Amino acid sequence: MENVFGLLGLTLVVTAVALWRLHPDWGGLLHGAVHPAVPQGEGHPSWWYFAIALLGAAMTPYEVFFFSSGAVEEGWSRADLITNRLNVYIGFPLGGLLSLTLMAGATLFLEPRGVEPGHLSQVALPTLLVLGKLGLAVLLIGFFAATFGAALETGLSCGYSIAQYFGFQWGKFVRPADAPRFHLVILLSVALGAVLVLTTLDPITITEYSIVLSAAALPLTYFPILVVANDRDYMGDKVNSWFSNALGSLYLLLLVVVAVATIPLMVLTKAGS
Repeated sequence: MENVFGLLGLTLVVTAVALWRLHPDWGGLLHGAVHPAVPQGEGHPSWWYFAIALLGAAMTPYEVFFFSSGAVEEGWSRADLITNRLNVYIGFPLGGLLSLTLMAGATLFLEPRGVEPGHLSQVALPTLLVLGKLGLAVLLIGFFAATFGAALETGLSCGYSIAQYFGFQWGKFVRPADAPRFHLVILLSVALGAVLVLTTLDPITITEYSIVLSAAALPLTYFPILVVANDRDYMGDKVNSWFSNALGSLYLLLLVVVAVATIPLMVLTKAGS
């Protein structure tokens, strides 16, 4: 899962290639990114609401259960810190950069035509128009890898969290016959997700609600991590430095503000509408 879908997800780089082939006004794009302007008829609360949604999409609580449980199962050691640091310092910025290329493509192609993306297929239009069918095929592979990989991660996370809470046998390396409730929770999670897609409910709206509420719950998972990171008996010489604690405390403060503001903003803006 980590290698196959992770590497296939790199095909989303095609969006950056499409943007580069457009030869856009890079200065204008940068200016628009660092000097956002609220359009007439929209309010600042809606923009703050979607900012919280972006934060929730970038850092979700289920990742804590997924990665920590995976570390226990695979027996991570100090040697694995290198891989995880590469994930943080390269993987996350790359994902953020690709998100920006999707936004830039939508800004250049869809906004002037009055098209407001409401489906994943519409996000692919700039790449299709610039790189043709081959570019679209590569992009679709990236979309599949990203969405299917996320489904696998969330399914496993549900299995981990529920099984560990109730004391069930768990583990992806444990045979289903030896950990039936763990595997059943995973299957039900994936099946329920598929059922939601088959209903008349808008998947974009469901996704927005889930990531916004995830942002509101972030302090509940982030604070325990910060506490453990300062436990010298557990962390040894890898305990947080004063600089890491300063940054971590500032980020925790930000998450608390986000958690307090999320529900009022959701009600005030009618979920960004």
